[in-house]
Amino acid sequence: MGGIVIDKLLEKLSGFGERERWLLLRQLLNTAIHDSTNGEHEDRVFGQRLYNLLEKHIGTVDNQRQQEEELQTHVHIVFSLSEAGSLKVALSQLGKREESRVVAFNDWFSVGPITELSTKEGQLRRRIWLMEHDRDSYYLDSINKEHQIERMIDTLKNIPENKTVVIWCGDNAHDQTGLRFAMYLLRERERPVHVVNVTQILKDTGQDDAPLSQALVERDKYIDIVRNYGEGIPLNSDLRQRYESEWLELAGQDDVLRLWEEGKVMGCQEDKLDEVIVKSVMELLDKQNPGDMVSAGEVVTKILEISKQHISYSFIIYRIWCLVSEGVLMFKGQPGFPHQFSIGLSHV
Repeated sequence: MGGIVIDKLLEKLSGFGERERWLLLRQLLNTAIHDSTNGEHEDRVFGQRLYNLLEKHIGTVDNQRQQEEELQTHVHIVFSLSEAGSLKVALSQLGKREESRVVAFNDWFSVGPITELSTKEGQLRRRIWLMEHDRDSYYLDSINKEHQIERMIDTLKNIPENKTVVIWCGDNAHDQTGLRFAMYLLRERERPVHVVNVTQILKDTGQDDAPLSQALVERDKYIDIVRNYGEGIPLNSDLRQRYESEWLELAGQDDVLRLWEEGKVMGCQEDKLDEVIVKSVMELLDKQNPGDMVSAGEVVTKILEISKQHISYSFIIYRIWCLVSEGVLMFKGQPGFPHQFSIGLSHV
């Protein structure tokens, strides 16, 4: 019976997020402190035992964390949780996991306002915009608090000087905007910051059709990149200053969409890709029978293929609904996930 009860508790605990686990630990500590000082004799004994037990295990975990940090020589910065997972797996397979800490932003820097992003006001402005225009990104940001911009700002600013910092990116507006933001946050750092540009490495090694994002690189090729180029290239002071100033320039604009064009991050109006959306629908409809419609999921895939941009699915869906409300497109099915509805051209 005891084992069954423990299994059920562990199952519930595994479903908790970081916030819920923190609240649970805090409640246990409050209970232990209260009972050990204010309860009856048995409650005080139990409360003191609980407090001592928590203190012991918290100390053990803290010591383990400190030992892990002492072993870490490198801090790798990436711009999505999926890329963090891929990098951790590659580092593990190469026997470099213990010496490497991987930290990840969980955001789409190609979409949404970034004005004053290093301040609470700017972060709140961005979250409100995402809530109104890009619900999926807002939801993912809400449930992954450890990777939110505010937390990541503190993480980057508190990287010890004796660690080697390596930023991973590709040639797309999301990564390149994130790279410039990270360089701005690390502007006080004295030691060099290293950069691994996966797109450029693939092109330099003969792959002309290099993926826009490192998450799309074939597994074996990615492991080779981590093995051979994982230290990155140290940036000189001139390039660091250039990235910092480019961040300030981007953050000074009111644009809510950023695209990668001719080797630069370009701020755009949010309807910049509407023509590509309509073109994608038209091309897909040409392959259908008259009167048929096409899956929204197929349309999103086609848009990314034609535009060669790295932006969130949910932002594209938002723009599709804007075109529906304007009478340019029509839909059939249930609004929601892309596979639940189809799209066609309005006949009006």
